[in-house]
Amino acid sequence: MKLTHATLVLVATVMIAHEGRCQGQESLLFELATDARSAALGGAVMADLESDVHGSGLNPCFLDTSIQGDITIDYIDYFAGVGMTAVNYQLLPKGKWNLQVGARFMNLGTFSGYDAAGNTTQDFGGGDQMVYFGTSRAIDSVWTLGIQGFIGSRHLNREVAGWLGAEAFLHARWKSKRIATGLALTGAGYQWGLKGSQPTGSLPFNVQLALTKGFKNAPFRIFLKAQNLQTWDLAPPGTYDDTVDPITQEVTKNSTFKFGDQLMRHVTIGTAVSAGGSMEIWLGFDYRRRTELMATDRLSGNGLSFGAQFEFGKFAMRIGRLRYHFAGASTHIGIRFNPRKFTRS
Repeated sequence: MKLTHATLVLVATVMIAHEGRCQGQESLLFELATDARSAALGGAVMADLESDVHGSGLNPCFLDTSIQGDITIDYIDYFAGVGMTAVNYQLLPKGKWNLQVGARFMNLGTFSGYDAAGNTTQDFGGGDQMVYFGTSRAIDSVWTLGIQGFIGSRHLNREVAGWLGAEAFLHARWKSKRIATGLALTGAGYQWGLKGSQPTGSLPFNVQLALTKGFKNAPFRIFLKAQNLQTWDLAPPGTYDDTVDPITQEVTKNSTFKFGDQLMRHVTIGTAVSAGGSMEIWLGFDYRRRTELMATDRLSGNGLSFGAQFEFGKFAMRIGRLRYHFAGASTHIGIRFNPRKFTRS
């Protein structure tokens, strides 16, 4: 019964968010995986076999009382001066509820200003920022329900917008079978255009379904995820159209397997390989990123990602690298520590 109620809550939230959707502007705060591990595995992890404070910033179901008091700081070096910092802190639990607070800040870089006549004015900066509060509760020994609320804003010179929203998560973990699965609705909310031409309306949301599998006699785990399930066809317009020679008018049939291409644009896959002790290596692949950013007839590593984690002293470090295009990649760096371990005994 409890599981049914949890599922109904998640479905109801999706239906509410669907009303009048996609009027607000999309923000990279919700699109980029702030955690280096998630990024290296192909995208935000929504099903995991273990607790993870870094990952709990993206899914509060990964909170655990055994790691309370831990602080994580993650940084993304994106493109063209764009960078993002995320901070997450696990609070003391309240009864059966695990709690966390955190924030994400994105610097959009510096822009040149011009007046109506085209004359140069002062340069200006811009950015997105948000704070969030997340909580999760174990329904039973397998299922966990998570909810995360957020409030944020965007500023770009005279352009200002505000956000308010909530995210919902349902997670299951069968430890004896080394299987985890998760269902998530992220980024659901509303945007208010406060100044300038910023639109007012629902924020774009993301419905995600994930499966993770570990193996008894193998030192690796497989992470499989389908995202943006609220929309089936993610391909740009004209992707599956036939081409017509402008001179001969000869029609060349599009050879793309449409169903397979549409399906794979939702899919990311990754693997985590244990390297002994506290070290782990990650590899990931995003089909959509590779397909949409591929240069014609040029072999490149876009769509691929990799990373690793290791510990030294009282700190745990993570680093990940995502290839978007042959001309560039993003770097994700994270650190975790517990201030209580530095106090004198």
